[in-house]
Amino acid sequence: MKKRKSLRLYLSLSSMVPIFVTLLLIAFSANPLIRMQFDRYLAARQENTAQRLASAVAGQFDDAHPGWNLDYLHGYGMYALNEGYIMKIRDSAGDMVWDAENHDMTLCHSIMASMTAQTQQQHPGQRVETVTRTYPLTSLGGNEIGQVEISYVTPDVASQYDLLFLQSLNRILLIACLLGLLGAVFAGFLIARRISAPLHEVTSLTEEIAGGNYAIRLTSRTAIQEVDVLKQSVNLMADRLQADKENARRLTSDVAHELRTPLSNMHSYLEAMEEGVWEPTTERIGACRKEAERITGLVGQLETLHRSETALQASAPESVNLIHLCQSVSDTFSRQMEARDVHCEVVGESLTLPVEKEKLIQVLTNLLGNAVKYSPDHAEITLRVDPEEQGASICVEDHGIGIPPADLPHIFERFYRTDLSRSRQTGGAGIGLSIVQAIVQSQGWEIRVQSEEGIGSTFTVLLPGVPA
Repeated sequence: MKKRKSLRLYLSLSSMVPIFVTLLLIAFSANPLIRMQFDRYLAARQENTAQRLASAVAGQFDDAHPGWNLDYLHGYGMYALNEGYIMKIRDSAGDMVWDAENHDMTLCHSIMASMTAQTQQQHPGQRVETVTRTYPLTSLGGNEIGQVEISYVTPDVASQYDLLFLQSLNRILLIACLLGLLGAVFAGFLIARRISAPLHEVTSLTEEIAGGNYAIRLTSRTAIQEVDVLKQSVNLMADRLQADKENARRLTSDVAHELRTPLSNMHSYLEAMEEGVWEPTTERIGACRKEAERITGLVGQLETLHRSETALQASAPESVNLIHLCQSVSDTFSRQMEARDVHCEVVGESLTLPVEKEKLIQVLTNLLGNAVKYSPDHAEITLRVDPEEQGASICVEDHGIGIPPADLPHIFERFYRTDLSRSRQTGGAGIGLSIVQAIVQSQGWEIRVQSEEGIGSTFTVLLPGVPA
């Protein structure tokens, strides 16, 4: 009982209601003209800053030896960027001299996004937009030397001194704030009582889950968004735990099925040869060996998955020609493809990237193996290498059975099969794509999949890096 009271008191004191009430009172009490004048002041300050930057840029042109001081331009440009101003400088012929976005587009977007977020926070309800101004540039000798485009987010973000000015207004409205805070404390206490009840319900459910009851769910809803999100998260956790439990059960069934058939075959072969019903010919011993290889393959896949997830096989990256590597992987399936008249075409640009070669071979082997396995006879498979903005991509495209939309979110789960009977006929245990995902995550790569049932699938592996 004591803990429950403490929780209510904590929620009352930490509630955002006092702040909301205080800001609400200030918003209705302050003179709108003060805010209007303050906004004009911020706009004028931004315009003045942009003009000063333009003047500073113009000063970096040498009339005696016509040309720009690029080092100083870069320094001014980066200073302006850190202050939230993106500059593009062109000479009198219209050619670009310095562009902040070309220098570091990611940093530009990051700073502009940060400025936008700060502006929205300081100016709630106002329209936030990016303004671009163009200023002609004149050298110290009076010559027209070009123009500068300066972009910035408006309205401006208030400085520390601006905030002190606004704080002075808050002191004038202190009485109204105190009254609001007193009302907020009372309202917070009432809200705390409403929050504590659903939190207790969530606590009870988590205890049930901890006890192994994964089927229980929270169905009631409240008027508090955060509490409902918490309930949804707990339900999602229960869903995943239940799915993991079902996967574990399916694992037992799948491994037992994968082992039972080859073991039964080996037992019957050996028993027949032991009792003299069969002669131990080379073909029959070879059949036993193939069944043993099936068992070894399954165990090997499980070991590979474990090593991929625990990153126990780290090796130094090496420069790899992606086209040659894809062709090498394709050649390993030549006998299987020839037996079913399946063709694999390796196309794209000859790119060289620093990657862990063996890991990439494992990924492509699993993807191409699936493409061959689930493609019909006489089918076409494409291995394509393409350059990307920051690296390269390798696509494995087939025209096979495809993946149902309901199964797409689960294909990388271990031992997940889209079609149990068909997977077992092809000998798959549902581990290959789990290995692919584990390797991709450990290497910092990315994998995407597009598929349409009955049409085919395309798996794309994105490799970061700078092509050699």
